[in-house]
Amino acid sequence: MTSRSTLVPLVALLLLPAVALALLAAGVGSDVVPEAEPPVGKPMLPDLAAEPPRNLETRLVNGRWNIAFTTIILNVGAGDFLLRASREGDGWRVEQGIAYTEGGAKVVPVKAPLVWGGDGHNHWHVEKVASVRLGSTKSRTLPEDESHPRADSKAGFCFYDHTHELKRGPKKGVYSAYGCGMSDSQFVGMGLSPGWNDTYGSSLPGQTIDVSALEDGTYRMWFLVDENGWFRESSEANNASWIDFKLFTKGDQRYALGLATGPKPS
Repeated sequence: MTSRSTLVPLVALLLLPAVALALLAAGVGSDVVPEAEPPVGKPMLPDLAAEPPRNLETRLVNGRWNIAFTTIILNVGAGDFLLRASREGDGWRVEQGIAYTEGGAKVVPVKAPLVWGGDGHNHWHVEKVASVRLGSTKSRTLPEDESHPRADSKAGFCFYDHTHELKRGPKKGVYSAYGCGMSDSQFVGMGLSPGWNDTYGSSLPGQTIDVSALEDGTYRMWFLVDENGWFRESSEANNASWIDFKLFTKGDQRYALGLATGPKPS
């Protein structure tokens, strides 16, 4: 699987469809974000779906036991997921672009904040657009909120086409990590094409939960996408998924054995 550090060539941004280029306008030296043409036809909404967490493994870090995991967001909708942002003082104005069937697009403001991923990612992220929390397999309800004591520390997601997972959508990635900008960027653009996923591997920062104080037993790991309902989607029924696992100790080692998982989006 492609590493997140592998970037699609910058030319990818220059070859975007007209609507997407107008909405993103990032990473190509532009000083102005062009306006999209008026929408005609019907909206083509994206659908961000959570895949079950995978690649669970235990790690001993500075005397603390952690579970590392891989998380994946998949766009199963008819339209591209498009975000653009421009600087407003010390903050950002963030907007979602929704393409239409006959041309043009509608641009709507969203409350999603951006945060600088200075932990080795070195680009802008949508803050806490996705999170991972541990709960009991005896409960089918989500753990309360992201202040839950057993939650990941990931800052956010920089959306771009990482892996073509479904048959639909473009064969080659359209959106590149270059669009997520640098620390001094004035404009940022992110996108996720239909049929493509955005993958964060277990080796990346923030993809762990401290389980040092957790007793051996069976637990459920939840992966939650757009929990705050910031984005326009065709469905929110697939914004959460999970994996059950057994945490056990053998000698001086701890292990996490994956069991059942939630359904995989399609």
